[in-house]
Amino acid sequence: MISTVLDLVRHAVAVFLARETPLSVKLVLAAGLLYIISPYDLIPEWVPVLGVLDDLALAALLVAWASRFRVPPS
Repeated sequence: MISTVLDLVRHAVAVFLARETPLSVKLVLAAGLLYIISPYDLIPEWVPVLGVLDDLALAALLVAWASRFRVPPS
C-alpha cells in the first residue's frame, strides 16, 4: 500500500515536471502544494483532527487528479 502511494506521488511529480503537461495543470498542482505547506488554512491546524485532515484530503485529491495524466516515457 505504501509503495502504491509513493508511486502515485512520483507520478504526480513527473506530471508536474513534464514539458507536455498544460500550464493550467501545473498551476493547480503548485497552488495545491502551496496551500498544503502554507500556515494559513481554511481550517487551522490547531483544530483537532480536522486541521490536518483538510491538508491530507487536498493532497490525496491532487495526487489522484494528477494520476489521470500521462507522462511520455523517458
